[in-house]
Amino acid sequence: MSHVATAPHECEGNLIFTEHGLSPYWVVSKLLFDGFDGYSGEIETDLAGSTWTVNLKYQKGGIAPRPDDPVDVDRLYEFRIGLYEEGESERKANYLIQPRFTGMQHYETGDRISSPFDHASNAEGVNVHFSGSNFEPKEYYQLLPQVLSVLANEGGMRVNSDYFATQPHEMSNITTFERYVRLRRSMSPKVVGQSGIMQRYLHLCATEEGSRFEYKVDNEEIVGKNHRAVLPKQDAKRLISGHQYGKQVKHYHPKHVRKKDETDPLFHPKVGVLVKKSLNNGNAIKWAQKEELRREIEEALINTLYWADVPTKADPTTFVSDHHFAVKPAESAVSFEQDPTPEMEAQQEALLVTQMRDLCDSDVAVLETLVTDGGKQHPEEIAETTEYGVSTIYRALDRLDGLIRNENATVTFATKKIEQEIAAIVEKTEHHIENAAGRVASLLGMEARQASSSAWQQWCNKYAARVSRDDESGELTLRIDTMLSRLKSTSCPRLDDVLHEAIKAWRKVGRDPLELRGANLKWRDGGGSWNSGIVGASVG
Repeated sequence: MSHVATAPHECEGNLIFTEHGLSPYWVVSKLLFDGFDGYSGEIETDLAGSTWTVNLKYQKGGIAPRPDDPVDVDRLYEFRIGLYEEGESERKANYLIQPRFTGMQHYETGDRISSPFDHASNAEGVNVHFSGSNFEPKEYYQLLPQVLSVLANEGGMRVNSDYFATQPHEMSNITTFERYVRLRRSMSPKVVGQSGIMQRYLHLCATEEGSRFEYKVDNEEIVGKNHRAVLPKQDAKRLISGHQYGKQVKHYHPKHVRKKDETDPLFHPKVGVLVKKSLNNGNAIKWAQKEELRREIEEALINTLYWADVPTKADPTTFVSDHHFAVKPAESAVSFEQDPTPEMEAQQEALLVTQMRDLCDSDVAVLETLVTDGGKQHPEEIAETTEYGVSTIYRALDRLDGLIRNENATVTFATKKIEQEIAAIVEKTEHHIENAAGRVASLLGMEARQASSSAWQQWCNKYAARVSRDDESGELTLRIDTMLSRLKSTSCPRLDDVLHEAIKAWRKVGRDPLELRGANLKWRDGGGSWNSGIVGASVG
């Protein structure tokens, strides 16, 4: 299935060159001090069909020179090349050129400065730290020798055209990379609204012990000004099997939110996915894996939109072009994955029902206390509030494991979803949890005797499906997130067969099949579009 092409935003990393040793470093030094007397000034040039401003300057580094280095300074210089596109575009690139060699020492303390060169076969070379925005990673590499050539011509020097043009060393890496689309503001609620995909991430992703999932919100001026769902590596893997990098999913407006002009692209927010090394245990991504990184970022972004029910095709009624993002089909489509959040939610609901069947009085007291006191308590505070002994409270915490979490003597609910469901029960029963499993089951459209191993729950897990009941009308809605087909001659499961399985599983757990047959139905076809109907009317 085709989808809109994403655009690169910020990017940062290190290009390491060893083929010519430190010669490129010394040439840049000579160019700056002999060709430009220490600063190049602003040089205007044409590159890649655009007009750019280029400059070259230096800063003092922290590395002491070796005895035989051709300099008379106490610390080696580092050189900065800046590249800025003129006009309304925001494309820019910055390069910091640094010397690298085995056994580097701090110029002042003499302490050893470690680097990858301590473990490399090449004794010396050049590290080029690059950063910027709106370029693909490979473009930073391709532009560097072109910019050096411009500077050399302006400074009246000849520079070896192979410098910085050879294949980067395998130690080269990427430390930050983001891709984005610009979404029409009217679509924002699907991403950052109360039932939007980022809220679902918040409620459902941080369930594993040790998870560091975070949801950071800035709604100043407008809802969704800057929302970031931080998905560490283990949570990212749970959302899309096979993914290997921790990520940020972002929805954001510019610093100064546009108020009225809908024709201004900046009136509409960006939705992006960012990978950086701080989310991956401090590990950078190898330069050789840049295409795999791009694909994983794009896959996470497109599937986030897909799961949010945002149409993903290149359509100007959904997306807005800007100077760098064009509403056009991607040259190579990523795979569309089954939305994992309904299954995750169903598993939590089954856990909730199962664990709340056999609550004793102290268990109930713990849950009520957490709900009424903000969802975070020390065990001794719970004991004081409930008037149970501390040992009794600790036994209750053990029994409630899965619903709540006790880490570093701080008791919290395991997930926001579980907290909200239990809070709703407390609120509806005047702050007393009694016959809790029955009421939770009713709230979730389940029978209390259902567990995660029941026939119905197995069917829900198999097809990423869930049943919800409208609080006012009492109507049931069956939502199926797995892509289905009405035809037999496709790779998608056939709608008729799936619904027959559903009715059979519903009957097995003691429910009236007529109840499910009368339920509203929402399901995806092979193209990812939503279809609606009535369960019974859709079964042949």
